Amino acid sequence: MKKVILFLFVAFSFTHCSKDVKDVTETIPTDLTVISQGSFTPGVHTVSGVVKLSKDGANKKYLVFEDFKTESGPDLRIWLAEDNAAKNYVEITKTVNNGTYKLELASDVETSKRTYVLVWCKQFTVLFGSAILK
Repeated sequence: MKKVILFLFVAFSFTHCSKDVKDVTETIPTDLTVISQGSFTPGVHTVSGVVKLSKDGANKKYLVFEDFKTESGPDLRIWLAEDNAAKNYVEITKTVNNGTYKLELASDVETSKRTYVLVWCKQFTVLFGSAILK
């Protein structure tokens, strides 16, 4: 009986907490300079695509996602961290989309040590997938 109740609780949580991940396609400016890039690898869910740390002529930094795809999940975030365990992370966005798009980084975000781009489920403390910027 306890197993049935636990199963129903988990099933209810995932069906009622999941968010849809929108598909977007943005035209990425061609004048961005790529600083580093990495390919996404799955954590506990399927995540794929490429992410590039880029800058423009005014030295604004961006994370550029190309052909990015992740499964839907509750409370997904994009974090930039020092490792896959989210050490010293900074949250880039609370909205995760599939497709090709860019996210501007705040000017105070340190990117020299934070080389891991994480797709993180904050609600359940789960790494969906990650990419290492090299």
